[in-house]
Amino acid sequence: MTEQASLDEQLAIFKALGSDLRVGILKQIIAHRGINLRQTAQRMKLSMSTLSPHIAILEECGLIRVLDVPASHGVQKCCYPAVEQLLIDFTRQSEERSLLYQAEIPVGAYSDFSVTPTCGLATESAFLGRLDEPRLFAHPDRRKAHILWFTTGYVEYLLPNFIPHNSVIDSISLTFEISSEAPRYNNNWPSAIEFMLNGTLLGSWTCPGDFGGRAGTFNPGWWYDFLNQYGLLKKLTIDRTGSYLDGERLSDVTVRALALDDQSVLKLRLSVPPGTPKSKGLTLYGQGFGDYNQDIRMMIGYSKKQAGADKAEKEAEQAAKKAGQETGNITEETAEKSFRLGEMV
Repeated sequence: MTEQASLDEQLAIFKALGSDLRVGILKQIIAHRGINLRQTAQRMKLSMSTLSPHIAILEECGLIRVLDVPASHGVQKCCYPAVEQLLIDFTRQSEERSLLYQAEIPVGAYSDFSVTPTCGLATESAFLGRLDEPRLFAHPDRRKAHILWFTTGYVEYLLPNFIPHNSVIDSISLTFEISSEAPRYNNNWPSAIEFMLNGTLLGSWTCPGDFGGRAGTFNPGWWYDFLNQYGLLKKLTIDRTGSYLDGERLSDVTVRALALDDQSVLKLRLSVPPGTPKSKGLTLYGQGFGDYNQDIRMMIGYSKKQAGADKAEKEAEQAAKKAGQETGNITEETAEKSFRLGEMV
């Protein structure tokens, strides 16, 4: 994932990377995903007491995650990279993000769907019914699903919008782990995936593959090796300047164009349109699956409506209506004159 943040918000990362030793440790963790602390110390030729504070700094700034993983005797602490890319926006001020509402939506908590096989859902302990039966996406236990997949169609989520009254939405950011959907898995399986909000297309992205060949970091023990294992962590953002995926512009659609505020119903749709060479499916990984152990994380940036803003908006709307009516009258008058001229001829 590309983290998009202001300069002030990432000072801790700059400090962490200011040490050649910590950069070396980070390289080991990236090259050997899931490496434990003792192995890291051996590779870096450090004592555990020397390694530990450096690991703590890398973890605190969000560059790595340290997890307890079962071992043959007890548990061991293993390290994983927490981000894939980092994007710093030098033009954005950190106070722009001071008012935030955050929530996490389970991948099985969709409100609408239409899917085609191959498709299915699974909880942390088993498949939810038989595979390749679209009707099971209406299963009453679908909210317990931690992974879902389909070839073409869509899933749609109602995003919780509980920002304070009289607020406007300045941005919506969503992070999720996603891949294509191939029979079994295929690391080279490009699929064109579209993102929509309230029926408006924000943009499309081609996912490069449906990844396997190694176990997903958090997959349960019963998940079969021949199935897809993990995805890519992506960040979808719509703000006052446009719509973005990992900081790359998707379209000019803005929150202002959609007129989003505290009363807005927010419907996010992820879809794979049928009938193209890149109609190769979608897999969403939730908590307990894949490499990132998370559901769909949402962050809404908002600000209070300015006094008189509603009045100004209504006046502008009325002015636009009036202009439209005047244009219509002129058009009718012109048409009538043209008709009379025609009669004279």
